[in-house]
Amino acid sequence: MPTVVKVRKWGNSLAVRLPKAFAAERAIDDGTVVRIDEIQITSLPRSRRSRYKLRNLLKNYTPPPARIDFPPVGKELL
Repeated sequence: MPTVVKVRKWGNSLAVRLPKAFAAERAIDDGTVVRIDEIQITSLPRSRRSRYKLRNLLKNYTPPPARIDFPPVGKELL
């Protein structure tokens, strides 16, 4: 089964973090030397990378009233 990871910048290079389960299945630990013989990279479509759209997140948002009045509860100066 394919593992989907995100390529990130690390210094001046690009890096891929290996998920814990993926590394455990292959006995890869910190400091393990690996050889990359062949790699297949498929870039995912933009829609799959970002599933949240601002307009959808704000669809059911109702702004609070302009002013909220609370009765004094202590010795506040009004």
